[in-house]
Amino acid sequence: MSNGPVRILHIINSMNRGGAQSFIMNVYRQMDRSKIQFDFIVHTYNPCDYDEEIRSLGGRIFNLRKPYRVGWWGFLYELRSTIQQQGPFHAIHSHTHDAGGFALLIARMLGIDIRIAHSHSLSDFAYSSPRNKMTRWLKTKMIRRLATNWVGSSKSASQVLFGRRWSKDKRSKMVHNGIDVIRFTNRLKEKAALREELLIPSDAPLVGHIGRFSGIKNHRFLVEIFEELLFRIPNARLILIGDGVLRTEIQRLVEHKGIQNHVHLLGHRDDVPELLQELDVLVIPSFKGGVPMVLIEAQAAGIPCIVSDHIPAEANLKSGFFSFVSLNQDTAVWVQWLLKALVSEPMSKDQRILAIQEAGYDIRMAALELEELYAAKIG
Repeated sequence: MSNGPVRILHIINSMNRGGAQSFIMNVYRQMDRSKIQFDFIVHTYNPCDYDEEIRSLGGRIFNLRKPYRVGWWGFLYELRSTIQQQGPFHAIHSHTHDAGGFALLIARMLGIDIRIAHSHSLSDFAYSSPRNKMTRWLKTKMIRRLATNWVGSSKSASQVLFGRRWSKDKRSKMVHNGIDVIRFTNRLKEKAALREELLIPSDAPLVGHIGRFSGIKNHRFLVEIFEELLFRIPNARLILIGDGVLRTEIQRLVEHKGIQNHVHLLGHRDDVPELLQELDVLVIPSFKGGVPMVLIEAQAAGIPCIVSDHIPAEANLKSGFFSFVSLNQDTAVWVQWLLKALVSEPMSKDQRILAIQEAGYDIRMAALELEELYAAKIG
């Protein structure tokens, strides 16, 4: 360590905003960067949302072509060359199910003793076709065999990548996708900035969703729920924060239903903590997923949450109004829960902080746990 910080190489598809990426950056900001530094291999040549901040913190970004573009042998060659030329690296930390096994293989061949496989969500394995099942099984086997440490952000995410008996393996560790608790629990004194920006009346309830526009997030059903709510509360507004391939499709659906004056698609935003605190209720009707970071953030902020029954039970941190609703229920049932949420009272700030910390979602705790993994064999 006298020659400078040890470097940890993260393998991830991109460093655009997302649950895993936000967690990595939260940890990075907490690290003592005089001792531990982060570098990143990403499978894109396009600029990413966090690139500028990574470089400002002392990190490096290495762009590799995706395996399907260069072939697996070409990908392995590029990966090996990058690690050899840009190292030495104290540890490899993989956040991708697809290429993770190959990254861990190269790391083992190059004598890197700490090889971490990190499972953040269930999405990599959603809607797998029979044709892909064997390939995914082989990649999963590689990851389990080659990783020296298994890290999961939740029980469900751990089980997906590491199997049902993951907790019995001594390599396993749970590190929740922690958040900056103080940032989200310090509620705004004046919750009016978003209303002023969008010219929304002060008495209009704000129903929100934060996440990428993809099929698994179920935005179409969310719009249908909101359309039903407008029959009960005609001045309600739906705030959709995020971007993705289905954004245009959802915009067209909103226009087709004639509710475009009540729905606001804001795209990517850097002020999510502030926007989140202006919402009156958060709705997550996802088809499948782990524990979305936005649900932890919302509970820290004291925002009522209504989520689908496909979200794991562990997402409820008992820090305020939180309801699971079946996707088999019609929109009228969801609206009834929305109405209950809108009149609920938040828990106190101290109660929310305690609930988040006891559940293990304080980013300071998560950073310390990863630092312990990284610090192994330093000396």
